[in-house]
Amino acid sequence: MAPNIEKSNLNIIVPGFGCCRGEILATKGPLYDIQRFGINFVNIAEDADILLITGFSSEEGVKRAKDIYLRMNEPKWVLAVGSCAIGEGRFCGGTEYLKKFKRDIKIDMFIPGCPPRPEAFIYGILRFMSEN
Repeated sequence: MAPNIEKSNLNIIVPGFGCCRGEILATKGPLYDIQRFGINFVNIAEDADILLITGFSSEEGVKRAKDIYLRMNEPKWVLAVGSCAIGEGRFCGGTEYLKKFKRDIKIDMFIPGCPPRPEAFIYGILRFMSEN
């Protein structure tokens, strides 16, 4: 069972690339303003509470995501966003990379879509916060 969220805000790191990253980062803008919910994006693993996985296209991407996860402080969570991260995407490098990641690290929630709309991403994060 994942640890409960006891913070008033969450910091998210998004190491991936591609169309999902663009839709996710669009939530920072004034139209969606995800920060009003206490959700921030960070670039340093040690500051992050949530690691967002948007799919893998190489072994190096898997290694990088695992390294970021290991550097994150507890409590920490992993959310898979988009069809590539779920293993059904047309643009990902194949499911073998995702399987390698999931062998070592548990994914706490999946947010589907190709790419998921900003509204769907915000809904998923808020639902994750309310359930944890």
